[in-house]
Amino acid sequence: MTTSLSPEEERARKREAIGLNPRRSTAQREIQLPPEERTTGNPGWLLVFLLLLVGAATVWMLYDTVSPTRGAASLAAMPRLILDDDFTRPQLDLGTGRVDGQWASSFANGAYRIQVEQPGNLTWSTLGLINVSTFRLETALTIGNGAMAATVAADEDAAPLGYGAILARYANERNFYLFSVDAYGAYQVQLQKHEIWQILQPWTPSPVIHRDGQINYLAVEDDGTHLRFYVNGDLLYTVTEPRLPGGDIALGGGTRSRGTVAAKFDWVKVFALPVATIDATP
Repeated sequence: MTTSLSPEEERARKREAIGLNPRRSTAQREIQLPPEERTTGNPGWLLVFLLLLVGAATVWMLYDTVSPTRGAASLAAMPRLILDDDFTRPQLDLGTGRVDGQWASSFANGAYRIQVEQPGNLTWSTLGLINVSTFRLETALTIGNGAMAATVAADEDAAPLGYGAILARYANERNFYLFSVDAYGAYQVQLQKHEIWQILQPWTPSPVIHRDGQINYLAVEDDGTHLRFYVNGDLLYTVTEPRLPGGDIALGGGTRSRGTVAAKFDWVKVFALPVATIDATP
């Protein structure tokens, strides 16, 4: 008699024939799928942590900005205005007076005026800021040569005669730096040390300097390691190794070989600067 066996029964018969159990002990009747990945706990904890981290960083940045110590350090690094005199009611005790045929200085019509009548003469008046070791002085200067201007302009060989000036690191009448601008668009830088004059920059024309009768904005900056001379916002000269110690500041006017000059200063501003710690030469 022929008996039809199912595939599963046929496999069981063959296993018995060779001495094995009809079914494998590890075999399972149903197919098992891989278990699904599950996340334990609340998945929102990571988002909460990130929000807390951002909040902490924001609070720290705000504290760093408004912290009294931080603010003081930032302010200390900024120029600080310590003098602003427009000469309508003069705060500065600048010298006034006259020596006939030589020079005169006075306050008039909201300006400080220096007039030099003797050729080859230089006169000045100090601001009295001997306790300011680092500074930036700014002023507005107008130069006129009076009746001599037409004669001088007609002489092609004549050097510019009248000039206005800022004196820096002034110790006395024998020791100071002189930064000058003349009536014809040129500038000069000199050093007088122990009564010996040295020309650091000879008279040099510059397109940034306005000519006779126009206002020029002058600035001298001393950060303790460098002296810088600006005209109308442009840096014209830098003294990289000053040979005089810190000193007073002065406004001045002078003439060269002949002629006269009237130097008018409309206002003065002085800023205290932080002391330079590195070479900041442009």
